[in-house]
Amino acid sequence: MIDQTQTSAQAQRLASDFMIRSGMSPVDFARRIGYSPNTLAQFMNGHYSNITNSSRICAAITGFVANTPVEPEAPFATQIYETGTVRAMRGVFARLLERPQVYMVYAPPGSGKTDVSRYLIAEHNAQRAAAQKTFIFRVYCRARISPRDLMKRVATACGTQSDTAIDRAIHNLRFDFRGARVVLYFDEAQHLSIDCFEVVRELLDEDPRFSLCFAGSHELDRIFARFAGTLEQLERRISDKITLPAITADEAAGILKSELSSLTLDSALIRQQIELATIAVRVDRKTQRYISIGRLMAAVREIREGLAAQDDIAEKVEAVA
Repeated sequence: MIDQTQTSAQAQRLASDFMIRSGMSPVDFARRIGYSPNTLAQFMNGHYSNITNSSRICAAITGFVANTPVEPEAPFATQIYETGTVRAMRGVFARLLERPQVYMVYAPPGSGKTDVSRYLIAEHNAQRAAAQKTFIFRVYCRARISPRDLMKRVATACGTQSDTAIDRAIHNLRFDFRGARVVLYFDEAQHLSIDCFEVVRELLDEDPRFSLCFAGSHELDRIFARFAGTLEQLERRISDKITLPAITADEAAGILKSELSSLTLDSALIRQQIELATIAVRVDRKTQRYISIGRLMAAVREIREGLAAQDDIAEKVEAVA
């Protein structure tokens, strides 16, 4: 009985840690290990062993977690680079975890905001969430999303019950994260309506008081300016507005050299690739040029694929000879 209890406790920790790091909801986790959500809930609450032997569900959890690794995916091919965007986002998350507050984050096109935020969030939740009871969850905001669908996405991201009404979702979030510090990161927040902003504001105003980070284009600032009176309750709670820096030419050159370290890149080729990765965008009636990290990494992939094709041809010619 002691061994079964210890094994169950280990499996519970594995399941809890996996759902935190992956953002997978308990409903989806239960389906993937071949059990019902109710059975998983009974097991996680420590009641399952009172009903039947828990060895099978423990084995299912252990096997699934072992075969489904969750690691932070670097936004670049080989590693994460400490660009201005990465440093700025680390600072934003650190401050949001200090106390409940609201930040607005603007990013130029091609800054890598989404990939960087995903990496840093996964990194934090994997390394510090369980020990420190501090969590960061990312919520993608699609165009014309309704308040109810937004709250379902928040609940799913946090790993709490999501197939429910707004009030119940908020109640579950408060219960599940009592005594914890939580940051909700809303990506592409310029798509949110006033009603959506008002719904999530309740998570800031009431215990356990989540921190909120709204990230998106500069259109996000115009939304707040346009509806200043309506959004006053939320706007006056904004602690800071951060514009993420675009990647610099020096940073881009460093990334190219690191990603293609096996090649000798001359300055002319580096300048050419940086120029090809530069895009022009209209912001506040002005045309601004930015180096797109997405285009830069696409160029890296094309160069690697070209080299691989050349090597393949050379091998075939050598074999024929």
